[in-house]
Amino acid sequence: MNHMRFDTRPSPDKATRAPSPGETGKVRASKRGTGALWIVMAVLLFTLAYGGILLVKIQQERETLITEAERSQANAAGYLAERVTARIAEARYALAFASADLRDTPIDEIVPAARARLSAIGDSDIVEDVAILLPDGRTIAAANPGDGLREMAGQALDAPSGLTAEIVDGQPAHLVLAVPVQLSDGTVGAFVARLATDLVLPDWGDERVVALADSNGGMLAIRPQMRSVRAGTPLASRFGLDDAFVDRLAGEGGGATSDARFGEERVTFAVAPIAGTELRVYALGAMRINQNAWYRTISFYGLMFIAPIFVAMGLSALVFTQMGRLRSTRQQLEDNEQRFRVAIEGARCGVWDWNPEADTVFITDSLARILGMETALECSGSEFLRLFSKPDRERLRAAMRGAPAGGEVDLEVLAAHAAVWLQMRGRILPGAVGSDQARIVGVAIDITDRKGAQARVVAAESRLRAALESMSESFVLWDSRHRLVLWNRKFRDAFDFSDGMLKPGMSYAAVEQAAARAIKTVHGGTENKAAYEIELADGRWLHYSDRATADGGMVSVGADITDLKHHEAALTENQAQLRKTVEDVKRSQARIADLARKYEAEKIRAEEANRSKSEFLANMSHELRTPLNAINGFSEIMLKEMFGPLGDERYTGYMKDILTSGQHLLELINDILDMSKIEAGKMQLQPEPTDASELIGQCVRIVRGRAEEKRLQLRADVSDLPEMELDPRAFKQVMINLISNAVKFTPEGGRVTVRGFLSGVGVAFQVSDTGIGIAREDLPRLGRPFEQIENQHSKSHQGSGLGLALSKSLIELHGGTLTIDSVLGEGTTVNVVMPISQDQPIDLDALAEIEADAYSDIDDNDDINRVEALLSEAMDDGFDADDEFVDSATTARLAAGE
Repeated sequence: MNHMRFDTRPSPDKATRAPSPGETGKVRASKRGTGALWIVMAVLLFTLAYGGILLVKIQQERETLITEAERSQANAAGYLAERVTARIAEARYALAFASADLRDTPIDEIVPAARARLSAIGDSDIVEDVAILLPDGRTIAAANPGDGLREMAGQALDAPSGLTAEIVDGQPAHLVLAVPVQLSDGTVGAFVARLATDLVLPDWGDERVVALADSNGGMLAIRPQMRSVRAGTPLASRFGLDDAFVDRLAGEGGGATSDARFGEERVTFAVAPIAGTELRVYALGAMRINQNAWYRTISFYGLMFIAPIFVAMGLSALVFTQMGRLRSTRQQLEDNEQRFRVAIEGARCGVWDWNPEADTVFITDSLARILGMETALECSGSEFLRLFSKPDRERLRAAMRGAPAGGEVDLEVLAAHAAVWLQMRGRILPGAVGSDQARIVGVAIDITDRKGAQARVVAAESRLRAALESMSESFVLWDSRHRLVLWNRKFRDAFDFSDGMLKPGMSYAAVEQAAARAIKTVHGGTENKAAYEIELADGRWLHYSDRATADGGMVSVGADITDLKHHEAALTENQAQLRKTVEDVKRSQARIADLARKYEAEKIRAEEANRSKSEFLANMSHELRTPLNAINGFSEIMLKEMFGPLGDERYTGYMKDILTSGQHLLELINDILDMSKIEAGKMQLQPEPTDASELIGQCVRIVRGRAEEKRLQLRADVSDLPEMELDPRAFKQVMINLISNAVKFTPEGGRVTVRGFLSGVGVAFQVSDTGIGIAREDLPRLGRPFEQIENQHSKSHQGSGLGLALSKSLIELHGGTLTIDSVLGEGTTVNVVMPISQDQPIDLDALAEIEADAYSDIDDNDDINRVEALLSEAMDDGFDADDEFVDSATTARLAAGE
């Protein structure tokens, strides 16, 4: 080890020894090299200073040319801003003039007047298309205005300038100008015009870009179009400029800068505000300076700089050889030092030099960095010892004191201010033993990683032992020579080893001999099998498996299988019983198969009987209606005494009872006939375009008399319904049934409401009442044929239980749904949703989206507000109250399709 490389202190020998002739020559050569270097440096400094002055002058000339180019660009931006202002003002005045004309136009004449104004505005070259948006949602336009017009109008009206951009594929397609219009009825509409961008924003030409932006710098229009610049993007930041800087330029009336960047190219950016608005015009183009003047300036100053360059080159050539030699020598010294430093730092160590006589220690750079210092230093012995932990200081001092006797130092110490372990190794400097200047020179090796690895090994071994002790299996580890290495408590307890009997290093045979007294029998163990079972003397069973390790050792793991052995015995005992059970199951399967065949035959007979019943009911209903029509007709004639009085008043009562019973029976037969047709699949609807509002109005007029008798409020709200494709007779029959049921089960003074409105999936109809209501547990029974809910009120009203089932079936034949929501004692709401056209079935997944609007017209003070959403997902629910039917005249009108 070369100690002198790190010794910065002069020794007595060096201070008194005279330099040799060779050393004197080296000193002189160094002086000559230093003199030549100073000459070269002086020439270079003069050349640099002179060149710097010329560069400053050239830069000043260039800044002047750039300022003139920026002023020209700013003037061009101002001119463009004036043109844009004039174009926008032209369009705005046209819209404002048309708006003033419409202010006094009567609202019923607004459409023709608006079209006339639109035609006049459309003649302008700058306006591509124009429209007026009315408050009621209508749009009046000379041509198809396209989608999104109302949204763009809102954006334009929100903007202080009344101007926005129409965006297509992320690019501004048109400028949109909006002007509010106050109509004669006090409402406010808006004129909206799409402006021709190429006329509002002129093309600057010559590969230059002009853009129109809002106060935030967002792009509204740009010429020519640039796919890399998206609409709404702040243009200033797109060209590498700060938004605040651009706002300051615009606030000062406009200006320009040449610090903008377009990709890697430097460009001139100018901004000019549009008077009276927050809009501004950006002009972007390549920086255009006076090239002729610039070339003349460069040529002039270049000639002034050439002469000093030649002088500097000549002087440099004179000292080139000497400087080359000097650099070569210096490079060799630096390479040698660098190799040594790399070797020391790569080994994560440093060099120390302790002078016990002077009690000083020299520390190299690498060791200083390990100890948390920045550079090499020389310190006292006590300061050096304070760099290490307190327990290690005395050990280190004692080792240094004993070094002259022992000849070397070797110990491990911990740094005081960092978690770093060092191994201090040193020896007495050769040739200095016994002298007054004896030194101890050594290295400090960073062994922190080794210490950490040792700690991790200890921790891993501790965790391994804890894991082995927590295992439920017996575990033992043998080395490659089959000697005992590691075991757990389960292994010791399994073979009843006493404490201290097992010791690391015991042979496999010795351990096996010690365990033999606890073993009764070994089953399955052979030389070729690694698994075997051991029956212990106390009755327990162990299953052992041996596995070889990577280093040639062996791991033995034993599991307690006593319970498994007992379970195997139980399984063997139950095997015979299981065979018997299997035979019983096979016989049961044969009987089940026979019963299944019989069930299938009975099912087929039941279905045939049901079809025969439906056909019988349909045929008998036709046979019964013929005599009933005669009975009802003659009873009505006799009741009205068309051919004279009946005589006794009791006959009148008898005729009324006969007529009422006949009408009820006829209606029952009609319902049975319709239900039979539906069940048999023979019901054919006759859909046609129909005004549902008119049909509901007829139904309300038919039932209104009965409602007035009970002093009920019967209200219908079915205006503005679209024309629907449905069977008028079937739909009318459904609505009369629903309204009649609501009237029948609503006490006096109550209210029945019929509503119709457009929903997200079709047309919804709602019949709500404040009647007796239905218990929640009874709702699943509703809608089934002949089902009735038994309560005190239903007992006083006759009915077959077919009305609601028939109504539900007719609605489903139309592709609609019928659901019921009810609260006992508060009221019932029947909800019907039907498609507008038979070609557009209802989307059941969209029903939930209209639940929030289901009861928007119900009085907030009414208890019916607790009714759930209009359209529930219980598509199989129904209403099982008694149905009340209309008189024979009503039936005749229904049959006629009125």
